[in-house]
Amino acid sequence: MLCHVTRPDSVVMEVEVDSKANGEDCLNKVCRKLGIIEVDYFGLQFSGSKGENLWLNLRNRICQQMDNLTPCRLRLRVKFFVEPHLILQEQTRHVFFMHVKEDLHSGHLRMCSEQAEVLSALLAQAEFRDYNQNTAKYCYSELCGSEPCPATVDSIISKHKALEGQSLGSVEYQALQLVSSLEHYGVEWHWARDAEAQRLAIGVGPEGITVCKEDFSLVNRISYPIIQIATQSGKSVYLTVIKDTSDSVVLLFKLISNRAASGLYRAITETHAFYRCDTVTSAVMMQYSRDFKGHLASLFLNENINLGKKYVFDIRRTSKEVYDYARRALYNAGIVDLVARAAGTGGERTPSGHSPLRGQGEGMGEDCGSCQQSRALLERLEKLREALLCMLCCEEEIDAAFCPCGHMVCCQTCANQLPLCPVCRSEVEHVQHVYLPTCTSLLNLSNTSHDDDSSPVHRAISGLAYTCHTKDHSNSNTNNHHDSNKIYQTET
Repeated sequence: MLCHVTRPDSVVMEVEVDSKANGEDCLNKVCRKLGIIEVDYFGLQFSGSKGENLWLNLRNRICQQMDNLTPCRLRLRVKFFVEPHLILQEQTRHVFFMHVKEDLHSGHLRMCSEQAEVLSALLAQAEFRDYNQNTAKYCYSELCGSEPCPATVDSIISKHKALEGQSLGSVEYQALQLVSSLEHYGVEWHWARDAEAQRLAIGVGPEGITVCKEDFSLVNRISYPIIQIATQSGKSVYLTVIKDTSDSVVLLFKLISNRAASGLYRAITETHAFYRCDTVTSAVMMQYSRDFKGHLASLFLNENINLGKKYVFDIRRTSKEVYDYARRALYNAGIVDLVARAAGTGGERTPSGHSPLRGQGEGMGEDCGSCQQSRALLERLEKLREALLCMLCCEEEIDAAFCPCGHMVCCQTCANQLPLCPVCRSEVEHVQHVYLPTCTSLLNLSNTSHDDDSSPVHRAISGLAYTCHTKDHSNSNTNNHHDSNKIYQTET
């Protein structure tokens, strides 16, 4: 089966899969071609018979979900948006940026004039590179909804000039940081009608559900904690919402088709599980339906038979689990610098685009004539630097321990904001300030010992780097996830 998958930058990829392949087979091949390990953030979309945007269920066969047209036309889209600092791969961040850029040009994300000025400059730097009056173009009107005045244009140009020399990765990171602060970042919109046949835009996002009128003026906000249950029947989706008086009210949304209603129901359930739960419950992961043939086989042959089984949801991991899985996969793959953190946090970078640590290592290797040994040492030091960074903000070094459990995974600023230990989930009585060797002091040690790969200092640093990483990953394995007690049901 031939699949044409369109990326957010309008590039079409050809993917060949088996005729009985599941959706995840196609997505994995696409991400493998792009070099992306963080596959769980993405999904494949296609258009229904009535023009509705539908997500391909990755756990079910492609041929069961789409018309028998060859080739299958799919779109690679970001399904779950996360904060930019949680994205570990440069390739993943680039696809996020291209998706956000497409949404910005289509007017799905609106902002104030100041934000539009900064973002216009960042988008111009990403597309046209350093400022050139003959080539630079700005999309202020698409972002803000109004034409810019001359003073605004001058302000955008000055901001564009200030970005001179910055790498593409750095600019994309800054743009994603700005967009992630917008109200509707990561919100998926569905068109429906209420009980009075009024057309509504239903936005499903990380914090809850936003109900807007056709012009996107706010009607109601529904946070996930007050949603008692969500059900789907035919073209309708029902939300049972708890009111302040402990009474409940049922909200009805009618969609254009059964598949569109199923899409809204899936979006509510999967978005809640991804952002709000520690792990995906079995009630969500194992929920399925059967076709007529499979139903008969389950009645007369075997109740557990897989014939005709179609899973309702395809979510496998929550946001916490995706981040942890990606870190481990990248670490096991031997990728030293998991994130180009210097590009993301505005750190110092050499003109070649490498971090100062790596650039310094290459210079030392050439000067002393032992390039391979120096690079091996510097790679270990980079792993050590990664292990000593706070796991929450990924900017400051670890300098706090949770008491009484004793885990050390973050800086004191982040630790003071946590009521529970992120590793073992035990209650934090107080935070103890600790003094670990700083990355700077360890790098200074390496400068005095790189010429002797077998020196005691080299062995000590290498051993410490290995110990820190081993401890970090073993502590992650002890994370006790708590299942959510929210159960979603489908009416038949």
